[in-house]
Amino acid sequence: MVRWRQVAVASLAAVILAGSLGVAAGRAQNAPLVVRSVLSGQVIALRLATTGQTVRHGDPLVFVQTTTGGAVPAAVAPVDGQVVQVMVGPGDFVHIGDAVVAIAPR
Repeated sequence: MVRWRQVAVASLAAVILAGSLGVAAGRAQNAPLVVRSVLSGQVIALRLATTGQTVRHGDPLVFVQTTTGGAVPAAVAPVDGQVVQVMVGPGDFVHIGDAVVAIAPR
């Protein structure tokens, strides 16, 4: 069980890093950055991002409850900025790749 969690955490970190490295590609200079979920699960209220909130690179934005029952960050801020839109709420079910938050980079 511990080995599975290590693999899951390493995979999540790789996806987040890959997303943050490609942030600027194909995006207008001041356009909001759409952050997508890297996990599937039910959104929980735990530290859910709010419109107007200032975030730093790596801050968790959305947590989901996974099938194993744990609360895990499904999306983190790939840049410093301000949350301009939260596209999910507690109880919503998100899939990998779903847009969850928009951030105006600073």
